[in-house]
Amino acid sequence: GIHAVGFTHKYGHDWFLIKDSGRSARRGKLKGYYIFRDDYVKLKMLTILVHRDGVAKLMDKYEKMHSQVAESGK
Repeated sequence: GIHAVGFTHKYGHDWFLIKDSGRSARRGKLKGYYIFRDDYVKLKMLTILVHRDGVAKLMDKYEKMHSQVAESGK
């Protein structure tokens, strides 16, 4: 599997430093790592692992957004 281990915002995009233990990651200058732009990560991402301390904030944001959408649909 792969893990996002770093992040930066540059040139109008979010960039992720991805650690990959697969064989193809051994090529190139960054042995074992790739740098992916946000649009590629959004396209390829299937799951995300979030620290439990971050889940409460994420759920609060989702619930607030969901209630605003529900109110606008009435």
